[in-house]
Amino acid sequence: MKKKSYYNDDICIVGLGCVLPDANNPQEFWNNLLAGNCSIKQIPDERWKSSLYLSPDKKAKDKTYSNFAAVVENNCLRKICDKLGLDFSKNNRLQIMTLEATKQVFDCLKPKTLKEARKNTSVFLGCVNADELLVKQVFFLHNKKSLEKYIDQNGLKDKNKILKKIKEHFTDNNLDKEDEISSLLSTSVINLIKQKFHLQGEGALVDAACSSSLAALNIAVRNLRGYKTDLAIAGGIESNLGPGTFVLFSKVRALSKGCCHPFDERADGLSQGEGAAVFALQRMEDALRDKNKIYGIIKSTGGSSDGKSSSLFSPAVEGQLLAYKRAYKNLDKNSMDYIECHGTGTKIGDATELKSLTKFFGKRKIPIGSVKSLIGHTKGAAGAAGLLKCVLSLQHKIIPPSKYLKSPLSIKDVAVYVNKKPLKLKDKQIPLRFGISSFGFGNINYHIVLDEFSKDGKIIKRENNKPENPIVILGDTSAPLNKVDFDLMVSKFKISRRSLPCIDKVQLQALSVVAKVFEKLKIDIHSLDSEKVSVISATNLGLEASSNFGNRIRHFEFKDALNFLDKKSVDLMIKHKNKFPKVTEDTGPGVLNNVIAGRVCNTFDFWGENFNIDSDFNSFSVALNVAVQKLQTDSGLLVLLLCDDKLNRKKLCLDRTKVSCLALSTLNFAKEKNYPIQEVLEKVDYSEVLSK
Repeated sequence: MKKKSYYNDDICIVGLGCVLPDANNPQEFWNNLLAGNCSIKQIPDERWKSSLYLSPDKKAKDKTYSNFAAVVENNCLRKICDKLGLDFSKNNRLQIMTLEATKQVFDCLKPKTLKEARKNTSVFLGCVNADELLVKQVFFLHNKKSLEKYIDQNGLKDKNKILKKIKEHFTDNNLDKEDEISSLLSTSVINLIKQKFHLQGEGALVDAACSSSLAALNIAVRNLRGYKTDLAIAGGIESNLGPGTFVLFSKVRALSKGCCHPFDERADGLSQGEGAAVFALQRMEDALRDKNKIYGIIKSTGGSSDGKSSSLFSPAVEGQLLAYKRAYKNLDKNSMDYIECHGTGTKIGDATELKSLTKFFGKRKIPIGSVKSLIGHTKGAAGAAGLLKCVLSLQHKIIPPSKYLKSPLSIKDVAVYVNKKPLKLKDKQIPLRFGISSFGFGNINYHIVLDEFSKDGKIIKRENNKPENPIVILGDTSAPLNKVDFDLMVSKFKISRRSLPCIDKVQLQALSVVAKVFEKLKIDIHSLDSEKVSVISATNLGLEASSNFGNRIRHFEFKDALNFLDKKSVDLMIKHKNKFPKVTEDTGPGVLNNVIAGRVCNTFDFWGENFNIDSDFNSFSVALNVAVQKLQTDSGLLVLLLCDDKLNRKKLCLDRTKVSCLALSTLNFAKEKNYPIQEVLEKVDYSEVLSK
């Protein structure tokens, strides 16, 4: 039989780790996949009380009509803390789950890798939300003064007692000032990983909404292929199942009332989940040298935006097709053995995905599935959970069953199918091949191609002799956040005036600076090759609009915190929430960091990748590095947005003053398109770039 062949710079998965609902490690996760065990159930009261937030009325203000999710139990987290020597009261869920998953990853690696590769190890993790505990921790600090004023205005007695009870309910007394400041920044989890495992190299959280983990893996793969790093830790993490996430999904009618059923006629929406799924990646030549076990090969990746689609929430066939096209650019799409779909359980989402699969893969009967039917939609970790499922399937040569399926969603000419029984995989002359998809709000799509690895395969040497194409700044501009032209947002960018209060100013001003930079360059945006324009934003997770939204929703907890007051007084205190904007169907995209870039793509019809980079107050330098690697891999034009973040240690919040925009491309691309060149970045100097 002909030997299977691989390249020396193929990207290998050499370590696996996870903490997912009812699965504290990959083996437990595999057992659940094979058995079809569903972890979706009513959320426990220890997370939030359904009596405060649940309402069967879908129109009820600031309430959710569903309380079903797949959770990682607190007792599981406490056991992890005992094992890792962590204080459960001083570490949030995001930190605990991620540290454990990462430890499992490092336990897979050989001593040589642990000794040498750590000197140049990058960490890129998909993450959409701050930990849910943060929303509670900052509530009192953000509202103390206005609450004092509100109590005085309404003549309530026992002001000091009221404020004390609110503080006790919404803050953790075990946290000192530095712990509170640390937990404010979601990137504390990256710093903890670096400290605990003694890593040197870049690190960031990547926010591409529900595509975040595959976007993070895409960045890691590029860095490895470009020899910018020797070992990459990548994957996805999610730990926010607070009531706010349920309210947001409820307002767009996206939640299931119970368990989600992807690609089934019974589907009535998605169920949420949480967890961490993390991988270690190496180039093939390094993995073989270090004698690490190779669990699979990330053969290719592809990302896209939907351009000027109808809505930031609605999926588009064309955008998904473009992600497939890019992922299979140099591969045979007819070699697929299985596709792990995005498959959320929403009728429009599942139907759109079936149509895009049919359009791209034609009439091949390829089995498909979605891990969300068992662990819910884990948002920032969704793609990583799907990839982990596929890696384990290749290891065991079995495609797990989707036992829940009763009535397959009926779409014309669909050949792909959901397998209800386990499928045993037969060996082939070429490697077994799986595809993994992940699509996100803000109209961002990613698809990854995963190949099986055979120990007796042939390794083909491929030289890394591609000359670097210098990166150039075409132009730059900035605008203050306190001077958003709301009339311009309505007249030029066609944003409904009713929607403006729900949209963060960073998102709005991003539109202004992008339009302005191209006007300065005298480049007609409509003349651009839209498929070659990508957008990256650099800012800390947690926009002001997101904070305001969380502050509004959490007021219902006054019923618990102030139970010593009479009902009339408690109801009056809850009405303080009206200080913050109403929650509508526009609130969801308006509070998300990734939509800074996503809204730009949607408004200006850009079809490249879009995502946000968060690396504390080093976000711009990391984002610029990511942009440089992206452009040197796929020549085109890139819009880089920087939000000026400063930490207000007194108020425990982020102060933002302006949004800046850089238009970047490669030198060759700029010359080819006859674009004006402001400066050649022969050697990236962040301080000089930032000072402009």
